[in-house]
Amino acid sequence: MSVTLRGVTFRYPGATDPSLESVTLQLGRRGEIAAVTGALGAGTSTLLLVAGGLAPHVTGGVLEGSVRTLGEDPTTEAGRTALAGRVGTLLPAPRTQLSGMSFTVWEEVAFGPANLGWTRERISERVDAALTLFDLMPLVDRDPQTLSGGELQLVMFAAVSAMEPSLYLLDEPAQELDSTHADRLYSELLPTLAERAGVVIATNDVDRVFHAATRMVVMDRGGVLAEGDPETVLARKDVVERGQSTTIAHIARLAGIGTPYPLTVTSAVGRVGS
Repeated sequence: MSVTLRGVTFRYPGATDPSLESVTLQLGRRGEIAAVTGALGAGTSTLLLVAGGLAPHVTGGVLEGSVRTLGEDPTTEAGRTALAGRVGTLLPAPRTQLSGMSFTVWEEVAFGPANLGWTRERISERVDAALTLFDLMPLVDRDPQTLSGGELQLVMFAAVSAMEPSLYLLDEPAQELDSTHADRLYSELLPTLAERAGVVIATNDVDRVFHAATRMVVMDRGGVLAEGDPETVLARKDVVERGQSTTIAHIARLAGIGTPYPLTVTSAVGRVGS
């Protein structure tokens, strides 16, 4: 597995309660799209920050337990150095990830590969490939500061992709996107990236991620409530009652359809008609 957490508890500076508590998980192997969801404050974003070595290194705080990402310990300087370029982290607010040193989209996407010391030829090849994958070629000469939120989110995603990471840690990657681009991200881009890497995505967009995910983790108050096959996990009564399943599952519960709850319109119609 790309990420292995054993008994991980994490508390932010000044916080009374931990954001993660006794979390033991293995996820993110190559070919897997692992979706992590939960209510606000459940710890989904913190889980990604810990896996990527940003917590507590950047955020501060206290971490207990064992973390291994791609075989390295991201809580140590040596581990973070070894993981440079191998882990691609995308934050939900894309402007916070801008380099501040690029005047065009092409330069912004090239910033990460350049910092890894790649040759000009390799940088150019990977940047063009990433821009093409994310349909960003029309924006190559634009100043990143002038882009819309959705455009910038795709640019930062392309910048992460250009480094060819072995593991993607994506926090609400479609938050700024319109419906069309969000649909494409989940239906096309994530499966394409998973062909060569592990993908871990924290999101509350369960309706979309359900169709893309190969594994589902539902968190509740810093702990793991349920994990496993998406169809099994999202049909559970406790998951639906916490509002962490599909829209159809919630409607089915209100309509009095029994467990396991249907997750799609087709399955719901089948249940009603039977």
